[in-house]
Amino acid sequence: ILSFDLQEAEARYLSGLGVARQRKAIVNGLQSSVAEFSSQVEGATPKDVMDILLLSQYFDTLSSVGANSLILEHDPATVASLQRQVGLSFLNTKKKG
Repeated sequence: ILSFDLQEAEARYLSGLGVARQRKAIVNGLQSSVAEFSSQVEGATPKDVMDILLLSQYFDTLSSVGANSLILEHDPATVASLQRQVGLSFLNTKKKG
């Protein structure tokens, strides 16, 4: 039983490493995309780009969730509130980290 527990712990550790690497690659890709878009579109700020990405993710989520027959509010005020909440969450996490 102890051997199985050690194997399970090692598998979870390695899985966690894989997830961390995946997230790091996503962040690196986002940074690159934001920088490229900001430099190529006059007047666009990194925040503008992140707003577009967040909205795109929101619509992708609606599409996925819609496939499961779940109804979410998606009026502009709700989307703006979601955007604000996610942004604040990132800022709070950054301050703690």
